[in-house]
Amino acid sequence: MHQPSLGRWFGPIAVGLFGCLAVGTPAILAQNANATGATAKASDWSAAVAAAATKPPMTIAKAEAFIGRLLDFVERHHLKTAAHSEQRGMIYEYFDVQRRSQFDQWVQGEALDTMHDGAWFAIAMVNAARATGNDRYRRFLVDWQLPFYTKILNHSDTLFRSEPLSVDPQGVKFDLEHRLQAPEKGFCPYWWDDGASVSLERRQKGRWQGPPYACTDLLAGQDNPQAKLAGYSHGSSNHLAQDLGPMLMLSWLLLRDAKDAREQQLARDLVDAAKHLAECRKRHGAPYIPAVIGPAGLLQNDPQLLAKIADPNPKLPPSNHYVRLLGDLGAERRQPSPGFADDTQYLYYAMLAKHGASFPRQVRFRIAYDAFTLPLLYRFWSDNAPVPPGINRFDLAGYLQGKSGRFESYRSDRVGPIGSRMGPQSMVVCGWALQMFQAEADFYDAQVRSLFPLLPIVPMADDAKIEPITLPIAGTAVQLLSHRDALELRGTISGPTTEFRLSLGGLGQANSAFALLTLQRDGTITVKNHRGEPLQHQGKIDAQGRFTLTLPYTIRKGQGIWGNGYELSRGSLRLADTTTEFVISSSGAQVRAALERELAGGLRTWEAIFDSLGYIPTSLGAGSWDRFSDSGGYAHLISAAAQYLLWRKRQNDWTVHAVPRRK
Repeated sequence: MHQPSLGRWFGPIAVGLFGCLAVGTPAILAQNANATGATAKASDWSAAVAAAATKPPMTIAKAEAFIGRLLDFVERHHLKTAAHSEQRGMIYEYFDVQRRSQFDQWVQGEALDTMHDGAWFAIAMVNAARATGNDRYRRFLVDWQLPFYTKILNHSDTLFRSEPLSVDPQGVKFDLEHRLQAPEKGFCPYWWDDGASVSLERRQKGRWQGPPYACTDLLAGQDNPQAKLAGYSHGSSNHLAQDLGPMLMLSWLLLRDAKDAREQQLARDLVDAAKHLAECRKRHGAPYIPAVIGPAGLLQNDPQLLAKIADPNPKLPPSNHYVRLLGDLGAERRQPSPGFADDTQYLYYAMLAKHGASFPRQVRFRIAYDAFTLPLLYRFWSDNAPVPPGINRFDLAGYLQGKSGRFESYRSDRVGPIGSRMGPQSMVVCGWALQMFQAEADFYDAQVRSLFPLLPIVPMADDAKIEPITLPIAGTAVQLLSHRDALELRGTISGPTTEFRLSLGGLGQANSAFALLTLQRDGTITVKNHRGEPLQHQGKIDAQGRFTLTLPYTIRKGQGIWGNGYELSRGSLRLADTTTEFVISSSGAQVRAALERELAGGLRTWEAIFDSLGYIPTSLGAGSWDRFSDSGGYAHLISAAAQYLLWRKRQNDWTVHAVPRRK
C-alpha cells in the first residue's frame, strides 16, 4: 500500500478517499471484520495482544509454523491462480474478508498498487526459504511469482501500449517519472488485470466519468457499474522500482546455482529483468537509484555500476525521520513520521549488492540506528497509552506529523488507526540489527565513540539502574541524565542566584533555541526558552543549595520550544563564561534490548491479532479499511519471522544469501 510520488495530484484525491481518517476512530472502540464476515470489537484483539505480552518469545518451531500459516492464508485468498489469465501468479494487495468468493473480493487502489505487495511477498518467500530450509517457499516463488514478474519486466514492450488511453477529465495524467513510454522493457504498471478485481477509487467516488488515473481501460465505453478493473495502468514509479530491484536480486541469489532447468531459465530471466528495470528508470529520469542499480550491477557483474552507490558517511551521525522531526525546530517546516521502513530496507539491499558479507561499520550502525529510533516516534505520539511491540501507525493516515520538534496532535487529542506495514517492516530491520550485534557485540558503542571521540556521553535512562554523568563546569559539577522525553539535572549552587543556559543542537548544527534555567538559594526555580516563554519543569533546591531539576523536551505535549534530546543529539551547558558540550546516547546494550523486545514481542503481538481476527488487516481503527486483508502485512511479518529465525539460529541474513565476489 504505497503512495506513489504523484506530488500535486495525489493530495486532493487522497483527501477524498481517506477523509474519514481525519476523525480518528478510537482504536479501542473500532469495529473490525474477521475472516468469516462477522465483526469483532477491537477489545477482542486488544485483549489478545495484552495476553500475548505475557508469553515467552517464540520457539524456532513456533516461528516456522507462523510463517507457514501466513503463507497458507495468502495462497488461499490473495493469489491469482487462473490458468489462462495473463496475471496468473499475481498476489492481490487487498482481499475483502466480508466479500469472500464474490466478484469484488479483490480490491485494487489504482494509486495503491498490487505490484508493490507482490514484490515484498516474493522477498519474504526468499527469506523464508533461507531461514527455514523448507522447499515450499522456493516452490511458491518458482511456480507463481517469478514467472509473473519476469514476464512483465522482460516483455512490457509487447504487453503494454500507450493507446488506447483512458482517464477522467479531472484525473491524473502521469509525468516523466511515472508515465508509460511504450514500447519499453522494464516497465511494471501500478495495476494489471482482466476484470477479476474492482477499483477502490471508482467505487468510493461515483462522480468519475473515466478512470481516475491514466490507463488502458478495456471496459471503456461499456456499462461497468461494478467498477471492475480490466486493462493496465499507464503509471509506475521509482518507489515501485526500489521494491522490484531487491526482489530480483534475492530471487537470483536463491536460484543462481540451481540444477533444475526451469530454475536455471528463471535465473537468466531475472538477470534480464534487473537490466531492463534499471534501463527503464534511466529513461524515466532516475539513472542511479541504489536499490535498482545495486541488483542490476550485481546480476550483470558490473562493478562500475555498483561503484555509483554511495556508502553512508562514517564521520556523520545518521539522519532519518526521527532525527528530522525531533531535531528540526524551524517553526513552519512540517516533518512527517514514516509510514514504512522502506528507506532502511532499500539501503540494506543496495549495500548487500555492493559489499556482500562485508558491510562497513557505518552501514551496520545506520541499520541499527533506524531499527532503534524510528519506532520511538509512535511511542512519543502515544502519550496516554503504552504501545505494544510491533505496533505502529496506519500508513494512509497522516496523523503523525510535527513542527518545531513536536507533534501537531497526540493520542490524547485524537486516537489514530494502527497499520500492518510500518510495525512489521521495522521488525525486519530489528532482525538485521540483532544479527549485527550477534556478529560484533560492541559495534554500536564503538561507532558512537568514533563519531564523538572527545565529548562526554550523557546516558539515556531506560530504568533506575542508569547513573548520570558528571560534567565539571565553572568550578562546580552538574550531573546530567536523559530520559526519553526529559533531561534531568542535579548539582549544587553556591551563590544567591545561578543561571544555566542549556542548548541542544538541531540536526547536527547550532540551534538558536535554548532553555535558560535560573536557580535561587531561596528555592525559586525559573525556566524560560529563548523567546522568554516559560517552560514546564519540576525541581527543588534544598537548604544546602543542592538542586534537582527535570526539564521535559519539546516533544512532550504542552512543552514549549527549546530542544529535544534524541539519540546522538549534541548539547551544551553554559555557566558564566564556561561552556561544556556533550552528546546524548543509549548504550549498545540498551539498543539491543529494545530491538529484541520489538522483534520477539512484535511477533507475539501480530500472532495474537492474526489468531483473534483470522487475518492480517490493513488497519485497525480506520473504518472500512479494517475489513481488508493486506498481503503487504503478511509479507513483512514473514520476513520478520525469518530474520528472527536466523538470529535464533546464530546465522545472519547477509551471509546466507551468499553474494558472489565480483570478478
